[in-house]
Amino acid sequence: MSNSSSLPYSGELWRKALHLLALCIPLGMEWAGMPLSLYILGPMALFAVSADLARAYSPSFNAFIRTVFGPMMRTEELPKVGAGIRFNGATCVLVGAFLLALLFPLRVAVPVLVMAMLADAAAALVGRRLGRYPWGPLSATLEGSAAFVGTGLVVMACFPAIALGPGAAGVVTGAVVEALPLPVNDNIRVPIVAAIAVRGSEVLLLGRPFPVLGGFPS
Repeated sequence: MSNSSSLPYSGELWRKALHLLALCIPLGMEWAGMPLSLYILGPMALFAVSADLARAYSPSFNAFIRTVFGPMMRTEELPKVGAGIRFNGATCVLVGAFLLALLFPLRVAVPVLVMAMLADAAAALVGRRLGRYPWGPLSATLEGSAAFVGTGLVVMACFPAIALGPGAAGVVTGAVVEALPLPVNDNIRVPIVAAIAVRGSEVLLLGRPFPVLGGFPS
């Protein structure tokens, strides 16, 4: 995780607190099951995307978003009207959750989403406060990435439906992908790629079949 950001550290704290509140998403997925999770997450993700599109063209709506959520948003998430479309972190969390529920069984989607949320928060806070040794093409730090891996392993260990090896593969892969300068928002790319690593490891190590869509049990 980067040790520098356009967001003040206090804003980062509020942003990660919001991420923790967003844990109701994977917990809700676990409670609702399939296909209800898709029926709920789909409209929510569509609404969030529509809101980001609207604020890119509506001065009044853009001003409202800046007033209410601006202190928790990074500069790159707050473009001026007409300066292009930027999807904020909350929108990407919903899109990522929907894609996880669509593409993977909930026994994988739920733990991976919880892991990504908590590990990302740990990486951001530790990296910005204690990060001293940068690595990779971005300004990610060894301390932040170590916090991601440590937190992620603890989280995955709490979900016995995923074996240790595949769980660790998902965590380490997620930490690497989180630090890479990829064009897709990390709230989407990290859980999706981590889930692919988990399922791929299960296929290779445990011989589990790889379902086409998450709605089919495995």
